[in-house]
Amino acid sequence: MKSQASFEFLALVMVVLLFMLYLFSSASAVQLSARQEEVQRRVSNLCGDISDKINKAVYYGFGFSQNVTLPINILGVNYTANITNNKTLICSTNTSIKFSIIETFTENQIKNSTNQNPPFEIPHKQISINNTNGIVIVS
Repeated sequence: MKSQASFEFLALVMVVLLFMLYLFSSASAVQLSARQEEVQRRVSNLCGDISDKINKAVYYGFGFSQNVTLPINILGVNYTANITNNKTLICSTNTSIKFSIIETFTENQIKNSTNQNPPFEIPHKQISINNTNGIVIVS
């Protein structure tokens, strides 16, 4: 009789543990999804901020200067910010979280600090956005 009671107790404990395992695994999946959404939101905000500063440089014209600090990563996820031509900025993560946003600039010339025309990657550091003689320089 004692062995049957201990077997039933062990079976009950196993069922409770399996239920808890299921509960924790589903909660961690929800947390991972929320983390991915947060990374996407931050990449979107960063891309919009860079684009806004470049658009302001075009709008305000010669003499405009603004600094922006780009983080090395976003919540531990690597990302890239590339200007592909004079009209598009693409920000994307290079992990399993696939996300990109395209911001449109007004018609103007954009170059980097080495006088290179797009496409080029914006470095992860403090960058300066300047309008010099009608050319927006991202360095």
